[in-house]
This record gives sequence, structure tokens and C-alpha cells, in this order.
Amino acid sequence: MGDCRLSEPPSQTELKSARWNITRASKKARVLMLHGNAESGASFESKTRFFKSLLNACPSFPSGVELFYPTAPHRIQPASSTTGAGKRITPEEGDFDAWTWGFGDYMTEVMQGYELAIRYMLEVIQTAGPFIGIVGFSAGATTAHTLVSLAERRASPELMQNLQIDSSLLPPPFHFAICCSGFILSHPQYKSLYYPQIQTPILHFVGDLDPVIPEDHTLKFARRCKNRLIKYHPGAHFVPRGKIFQEVMLDFIKEWLRIDVTEVADGNET
Repeated sequence: MGDCRLSEPPSQTELKSARWNITRASKKARVLMLHGNAESGASFESKTRFFKSLLNACPSFPSGVELFYPTAPHRIQPASSTTGAGKRITPEEGDFDAWTWGFGDYMTEVMQGYELAIRYMLEVIQTAGPFIGIVGFSAGATTAHTLVSLAERRASPELMQNLQIDSSLLPPPFHFAICCSGFILSHPQYKSLYYPQIQTPILHFVGDLDPVIPEDHTLKFARRCKNRLIKYHPGAHFVPRGKIFQEVMLDFIKEWLRIDVTEVADGNET
């Protein structure tokens, strides 16, 4: 499967975050990196180190890039096990570095604890931002989409109330997002996050052999983004890192930031 398509370019009135502010290019750009279920910021960083060299090589960021890896607020409790002698052993909690953004069935249920995770991330963005872009994997991709949607002020008053979010916490729109193996939260409570389509450009990766998130779930998720690029990779449930996929990421970011390095250089001289 080689589906690779980009929707029509947005108008400036539709997508206010599309043009990278050249005056900010003198500072390091920050990108938010969100891990999947049963991972942590540290474990996700170890799997995506290539992003740092990739983005630092991007001409759109002449001053370089900083990646920020927060950990979801909910610890997944370790399961106890039984030895051959019949003795039950529970791993030390501190040794079990597995965290989640929320608990429940994303197809049918309101996710328990998700409102706390989103409030936590909005506070992270306020204190550690601003962030030009956001990258998410699996449940982290879904959380990234929620943050992008909130940044576009799309959440209904009812959802804002359910998430216990004050509008003063909402960040400015992101310039881009990259989502790998994402999925929609299908409970009606979350509908305003997806309808109408969000405008922020998002690159979506789908694993041909993903055994965790079905292809149609990720495609449904991707189609709630007006300015999307959908790319398949011949693998399972992971962030693709092959050269061809790194080039796709780089080209996607450069296209949507629309920065002319020559103009930046000329501007710095005058």
C-alpha cells in the first residue's frame, strides 16, 4: 500500500498557524513529543532520537530544535506474577515505567482520567512552551490531536466543562503535527474535537502490519484533518524511522512552514 496524498492548500484565513513567524526563527523551536500507552517520556525519547538530528538539519529552524518529552500522568500498575514455588511477586512500582493518558475503551467509553491528562498537558505547554509542533504515537497521537483541536478553540462548551478546562489555559495553534497510529475517541462527548475538521496540517502514519490499532481506525482519525498527508509504512505498531519516512517528515514540515531561508538571512543582515 502506498497511499500518499495531501489535501488542498489552506487559505490564510483558514489556517493562521501555517506561516512560521520569521522573527521567532532566531530562537530554538520547541517540539512536543507524546508517547504511547504503557510508555514514558524517557522510553519514547530512546525510540525517537532520530527526530532531533532530523529537525536540526531542517532549514526552517536555523537556530535548531529542542524536543520535549513529558510523561503521561497516570501510572499503569504492574501486574503481580507467581514464581515456580507458588510465591506471588509484585514488581517495585518505581521499576515499572509504564504510563497512560487515560483508562477505558476508546471505541465506546468516556476515558477515565483523560481530563486530568489534558489539563496537565495544557499546563506543561504554558510553562515549557511555546511549541511550534507536536508529535504523537498511538494514544499519544490521539492526545496530540486533542491538544491541536483545543488550540484551534474547537471544543464545545460542554466538553470544556467535562474536561474542567478554563479557556485561559488554551495555547495558540500549533504549526504542524505528526501522528503515528492514532485513533478517534468515539464517545459522543468528544465529538466537537473532530467535527468540523481541524485545520492544522497533520502528517499521519499507518502501519501496514499494525496489530494494535486497525488501519480503518487510523484512517478515520486522519480524515478529521482537512490538511492531511497519509503515509503507509511496511511495519507494525511503531514510529517509522527509515530514510524515506524521515524525508517525508522533513518535506511535510518545510512545506507547511513555508520559510525561505534566503529571506531570513537577508532579513538578519538589514
